[in-house]
Amino acid sequence: MKFSVRPLAFFIAFTCVAAQADDQAISTPRLSGIDNFRDVAGITTAYTTANDGVMRTGVFYRSNALTPKGDDLSVLESLNISTVVDLRSPAEVAAQADTLPANSKYVNVDLIGNSGTFVLDLSKMTVSDVDAMMQDGERNFVTSDYARQGLGEVFRELASADDAALFHCTAGKDRTGWVSAVLQTIAGVDKNDIMANYLATNDYTAARVNATLAALPASMQGTYGALMGVRANWLQAGLDQVITSYGSMDNYLKEGLGLDQATIYVLRGKMVRYATLPGESAFQGNAAQGAGLLNALQDSPLSGRYTAYNSFLQNAIDQGSLAGVEKQVGGQVHADAESYLLRQPSQLYDALAPVISGRGLQEQQSLVWLQGLSGYLGTDGSTQASSSNEHTNGAIVGATWRLDGRTSANGGIGYSHGSVSSADGNVKTNTTTLNLGARYGLNTLDNGPWMGLQSSAGYIDYQSERHLGGGLGTANGDSSGHYVSGRASVGWLTSASTLSLDPAIGVQVTHLNIDGFKERDSELALDMAGVNDTQTSLTADLGISILPQQAGSWTLKPGIALGYERMLNDQSSTSHGTLYGFGVDQTSAFGSKNLYKAGLQLAASYRNVTVNTRVNYLTADTHSDGVSGLLDVAVAF
Repeated sequence: MKFSVRPLAFFIAFTCVAAQADDQAISTPRLSGIDNFRDVAGITTAYTTANDGVMRTGVFYRSNALTPKGDDLSVLESLNISTVVDLRSPAEVAAQADTLPANSKYVNVDLIGNSGTFVLDLSKMTVSDVDAMMQDGERNFVTSDYARQGLGEVFRELASADDAALFHCTAGKDRTGWVSAVLQTIAGVDKNDIMANYLATNDYTAARVNATLAALPASMQGTYGALMGVRANWLQAGLDQVITSYGSMDNYLKEGLGLDQATIYVLRGKMVRYATLPGESAFQGNAAQGAGLLNALQDSPLSGRYTAYNSFLQNAIDQGSLAGVEKQVGGQVHADAESYLLRQPSQLYDALAPVISGRGLQEQQSLVWLQGLSGYLGTDGSTQASSSNEHTNGAIVGATWRLDGRTSANGGIGYSHGSVSSADGNVKTNTTTLNLGARYGLNTLDNGPWMGLQSSAGYIDYQSERHLGGGLGTANGDSSGHYVSGRASVGWLTSASTLSLDPAIGVQVTHLNIDGFKERDSELALDMAGVNDTQTSLTADLGISILPQQAGSWTLKPGIALGYERMLNDQSSTSHGTLYGFGVDQTSAFGSKNLYKAGLQLAASYRNVTVNTRVNYLTADTHSDGVSGLLDVAVAF
């Protein structure tokens, strides 16, 4: 008796709605007409993989030829199978075409390269002959140019599938079994699980095989039974040949099948979800938030596709490091920019202090002034946040009026450019400000108790640029906003023989509003929430001036300025961004409730012209240090 034997067929499926890694149970339905249909991810539970991964269910399915019965087809369609890869020869396809799920893409890739049918005289073959033949068939997937070319096409089709994919051959055991084993190897499944999955064909097809054998003569049952099943040494022969011919599975994939690294990474990204990323459990603060976002994005459309994110993540898994991207991805610089902008009005008040009091002016006299200012503040990095740097440059023009002996008023308009850098990001702010204020002396402005109110408001142009690293590109963003701020102060000016002292306390309130915006130009560009925050602080200042000294035609007035500011609300600013519905919060590097200031100043007057220069040193509890300087020219009329 002679039997026509057709090699295995290959069928594939991937779904974007893959099961979550923490749901490891597999409930793939048994099909009555396609008995070797099952999920590549496992039999009853999803396989664990190297690097703390778990196979995703509902991504790739393997089966025998698609000959559905009963409700099999509706079950297949419920699994969101978009791609079917048929590994059979043209002759096999012609003999029994697939019945495809609705709206699925069909791809036929022949892996054997002949008519697809060969004749075996089983009456002249022993079980050992079948065993040797099937081992050679598995080795052929490694040694045959034709088979390797076809396999390369198969894996590229699987990588490109939009949703679930199914691959199959005729019996769903040999060609299908090889493709499944290679996929599971790419995923990092343990070799014992790979072999168990391969051998599961014997269980899935047992009823059909037993029925077939029962109809055969007893003399044929052993040989034909061996041919209809699978044996561990068959698959092992192919896996051993990979090492013999290429040294490793990776070399086989790249050199033998012509797959590039991106395709291998896409396949792995589709199949595996990693519970933790390299180093994630040890991260704190902003880095932990960033790593959490990178982890969560495994469940986004960026994962398991030809994206920069998938390439970065899979490479990070191989390298065992996120390479610092966890610090950059969350957008810390936006939190630092918020902190900077909330503190700027107080710094502006300190800069204007020498020219807004109205002291030294005669009644009805005015002082017109032009002031340039520059500042820097750096905050060291910590376990919670990366280091940050703040730079400010600007100019203000204004006037102060001495209305009478007790009252003065001032106003000015200015511009400042700010630059905030942290975690490979930079925010540039361009702020136009309007300043108004008044001071009242209970006795006189030049001596005794006084009270003052100073306000400012500004329009802010906001531009950001974040270099994400890891091939993820640069995220750029633009927004705008405004601030309003005011300080109410009370003080007491008193003079001794050679000194004048001017202690003061006050309350500074600043409200900042920045519109929310969507970054662009990177797959990991964030949708940034807007800023709507108010900061209140208590201030204490002490001005010490040495009585004027003559130096030729110039009158010199040196002084010291000491200050302290206590934030009453949160010491740090926090930004919030989202991407594909996943949120990430970041905390500013500056996180102190206390800010200390000390400055030296020198005023030089010639007739009605005064030139004033001042250098300030600033420090805070969180290893924040900086300097600021100003130079103003004032003319009294």
